[in-house]
Amino acid sequence: MAAAYAVAVALGIAAPAGADSTRTTTTTTTATVVGWSDGDTVVTSLGKVRLIGIDAPDKKECGYRAATKLAKKLAPVGSVVTLGDPDSVGDTDDYGRLLRYVDASGVDIGLRQIKKGSQAKYDSTDGHDAHPKQKRYRKQDIKHRDYCGSGDLASYPPVSANACPAKAPIKGNRGDEWIYHLPSNQYYSVTNPEECFASEDGAKKAGYRAALV
Repeated sequence: MAAAYAVAVALGIAAPAGADSTRTTTTTTTATVVGWSDGDTVVTSLGKVRLIGIDAPDKKECGYRAATKLAKKLAPVGSVVTLGDPDSVGDTDDYGRLLRYVDASGVDIGLRQIKKGSQAKYDSTDGHDAHPKQKRYRKQDIKHRDYCGSGDLASYPPVSANACPAKAPIKGNRGDEWIYHLPSNQYYSVTNPEECFASEDGAKKAGYRAALV
């Protein structure tokens, strides 16, 4: 049984030109699904796996049930999934979970979650490890609304050099990396916005990414 789950095949897949920020080799392994903790964490016969590149809602957060339901539908308990391990990404996260892409019957579960409302994560400019699908994931993230996100996607002008209107408090600061700051972010008060947004969806669709602090 162990041999069936742990046959790794070094594919030597190079990132397509212009599509990814890093050239990498991905090794694949098959495993059986034991259960899903949420939309981005699956328990398998090889251990607990955190999907690379996405951030699904946690338990008690808006969208948790929808994301988890989708994951279970795509890869139900007992099904066999393919785990992709790019050499540019660390083997495990801070919680000891394996960091892997997860495919079920040819479907990239991470990408499907983003299209349904999960957020893209793990961009090399975020301080996370670069991964070969990050540009593809970010592109889809911009196109699709987050689980339970606001429908207001408009951009609003700042009311002063340092402040956004009350109805659109999210600050979009272009600089070198186009970052948006929420009022809860550490550097929100000292950030001068070029434009303001009522929702994170609006900021993302305008080309910004979330600040890390």
